[in-house]
Amino acid sequence: MIAAARPRTSSLFFMSLFIIVSGGCSASTPQVDPSTHLDALVDEYLEIRGRRSSDWSTEALSENGAPDFSPERFAARIQPQRDLLARLQAVDSEGLSLPEQTDRRVMIALLESDIYNSERRRAWETQPLLYVPVRQVSGLFAAGMSGGLEAEGQAAADQVDQERATVLLGAVPAALEQGRANLGRPPERTTREAIYQAEATVDVLRNGLPTLPALSDEAAAPGAEALAALESSLEFIETDLLPRSDGSWAIGREHYDYTLKHRWLMDEDADDIIAIGREVFESTVAEAQEVAERISPGKHWVEVYEELKKDHPTAEGLKQAYQEQMDAAKAFVIEHKILTLPAGEEVITVDTPPAQRRSSPFGTFDSVGPEDDDLQGRLVLTPIEEGLTPEQHEARLSAHHTAWVPIIAVHEAYPGHHSHALKMYENPRKLRHYVNEAIFSEGWGLFTEQLMYEEGFLQGDDVKLTQLRNRLWRAARVILDASLHTGQMTFDEAVDFMVEEIRFDRMAAELEVGMYTERPTYFLGYLIGMVKIEQMREEWIAKYGAPEEPRELYDALLTIGALPPMLVRAELLAR
Repeated sequence: MIAAARPRTSSLFFMSLFIIVSGGCSASTPQVDPSTHLDALVDEYLEIRGRRSSDWSTEALSENGAPDFSPERFAARIQPQRDLLARLQAVDSEGLSLPEQTDRRVMIALLESDIYNSERRRAWETQPLLYVPVRQVSGLFAAGMSGGLEAEGQAAADQVDQERATVLLGAVPAALEQGRANLGRPPERTTREAIYQAEATVDVLRNGLPTLPALSDEAAAPGAEALAALESSLEFIETDLLPRSDGSWAIGREHYDYTLKHRWLMDEDADDIIAIGREVFESTVAEAQEVAERISPGKHWVEVYEELKKDHPTAEGLKQAYQEQMDAAKAFVIEHKILTLPAGEEVITVDTPPAQRRSSPFGTFDSVGPEDDDLQGRLVLTPIEEGLTPEQHEARLSAHHTAWVPIIAVHEAYPGHHSHALKMYENPRKLRHYVNEAIFSEGWGLFTEQLMYEEGFLQGDDVKLTQLRNRLWRAARVILDASLHTGQMTFDEAVDFMVEEIRFDRMAAELEVGMYTERPTYFLGYLIGMVKIEQMREEWIAKYGAPEEPRELYDALLTIGALPPMLVRAELLAR
């Protein structure tokens, strides 16, 4: 699955607000407008959020020399969150508009959840990859190793930001040393993934540094030191950390239910979520069989689906196939007035960087960020690499079959994640540009698959069967995610479910289930969010009537942002 992903959040300048309070509040005492007070708290929240996500940023490294991953630093990081949470809870919401009340409630929800999660997951002890800047190192050399440069040496070196390379590579040894001191008993799967990612990062440096002879001495020395430190760290992970990696990745029922209630403001608990997943799974199986009967009477839907996967683009034509369908979906959205899109936006396709291809065997989607200068989204596709057996080559290509490609174009680009990001930035509330909760954003992506079938862009029983198979997949995610983290299913049982019920190949199933262990509750957002959005649409039409143009509803819905559905619903119906 092409998964939406792009945390491009930059830190903001902190805005301080000094409130003078005197006993009795005489007429001459300056009064602080509640909206102004809240805006200052929003800025403070975004500043804290930016610091949290910038450990490996050039700015943070230039200021601090190296990331601080000490347990004391993690404890210190939580305290500003606690302080801000207390001040937000003390804000009198009576003097706020509905959007302002929503902002206050969202920040409270996210802070409560983040504090709870940080205290219990103890990332510095359980996440070996915390100390390895995999994406950042890969990004340094991606241009020079992509094949897009014909000249080596100086031309490749020109693609590298010398200052960024010097600062980033210079920070690697100290960070890895902190990892040795901090790591306790991580889950075995987490450690094995760290081994793979560290090996890939070592390969990037080994292959990248020699191709950049023009890299300044100032940057080259830290590069050599970073490579040596990574090689040493790999030995530590394999011989010391792996044997004691017997920790659990399951967060437990209490933690799971806390997230549903406090972060996403849901009434349902884990058992309710599993029940919803099973109900949708069963009804979708029945519908898939009906469609399969129309295609090949008498055959099981799985057999029919496996047969249609044989029709797929070539490896060389993969990017073009996706690009053509995204362009067609965009034209359809505009012509049929499904959404209003800003001038100048576009989506292009690019290759997944080599170091990220195992963790992203199919691809990701890189949405427009709130501080980007352009309106360009990127579908990041993992190439079908050389060295595969004929069977592996066919299996990889069949995952991109002809009926699948237009659904992904819809889900990721138009009117899916790319379009949603663009609409979010039209909201005047700054907070809405940065908050992107999966319970709504992923729900919208899945919702668009049915929407574009209803509107007429997605057509044919082969596409319909693929859409239903994808809905089954998302229903399975709900069942498996909640079952895994509440102890009702083992990892191997979850993999077997994906292989037997959704017909994933085993390697893809293991990678898929591995994502559930790493990001608990995230993946239930697809189906549960879709269900909540469908309910909102029904309520909006019941209140206001069917819109003359679909964009009357969907422009309003998406501009609210990617917030917990309960809060989106309140604003939508108030309009």
